[in-house]
Amino acid sequence: MFYETLLDSRLGSFVFTSPDGTLLRRSNFRQRFWRPAWDGRKPDQPGAPGHTSAILPWITFHEGRHTHATWMVEDGVPQVARRARLGQKMKGIARVYDHVTSVMKAQLINGLEARWRGSLLALRDDELATIIGWFPHLRATVADLRALPSGHPIAISSPLILLGTQEARPQDRGPGF
Repeated sequence: MFYETLLDSRLGSFVFTSPDGTLLRRSNFRQRFWRPAWDGRKPDQPGAPGHTSAILPWITFHEGRHTHATWMVEDGVPQVARRARLGQKMKGIARVYDHVTSVMKAQLINGLEARWRGSLLALRDDELATIIGWFPHLRATVADLRALPSGHPIAISSPLILLGTQEARPQDRGPGF
């Protein structure tokens, strides 16, 4: 699985670390990694050295939780497993009787793996080259994926993005969101 391969490629037991393998402080992670990844670097200066375009400038960690929760619903993951994944407790009598099983865990992981594989295939060649530069072991994974028949399309990156648009901001949401 991808996650095991990713963990095996790291120096320590954590995935999101500084280049020297130390843990990132929450405040530093947001400013140094999260915001530049989504907002881009020098997004208003396309010709500037180090320019990268914005991906989804308004997205937040909280929006990421909503997206992940929505993907689990799309993938048919039972409510008890979704709540456990998000660190929430079941309510009422379900809290006593419902438990996460190994089958549910496998269903969750298989859904995420399918989304990961689909997202790799959706990358442009230059984006893929960058990621393979960071994680060279993905070269074989991508080659294997490209040899398979076309898979299912991946979900849009956020349930708040309307189909057919490049991006939607929270203020653009319609009623009921």
